[in-house]
Amino acid sequence: MIALLKQAPAAIAGALVGAAVVFLLMEIIFLPRARDEGRNAERAAVAQATLDATKERVKDDAKLQRLGAYDLCVEYLGRVPECERLRAVRGEQPLPE
Repeated sequence: MIALLKQAPAAIAGALVGAAVVFLLMEIIFLPRARDEGRNAERAAVAQATLDATKERVKDDAKLQRLGAYDLCVEYLGRVPECERLRAVRGEQPLPE
């Protein structure tokens, strides 16, 4: 029984040293890798979102380039009297309302 009491502090100290080693390994090796993977995943997501937005913008630009002045005015402002003046400039006839 006394032998067990003499060995207990050594066992506790060994467990603390082992836990410290595991903790240091996690901090030095595993966590930086996980952080890097997280950063890379975030960067990839941002790059993909930027690419998607650029593709959508290109589609919008192509559509807007095909529109005339009147159609562009209606697209952005709706049917307002100012747009009718643009139709008259192109020689188009206003639609009956």
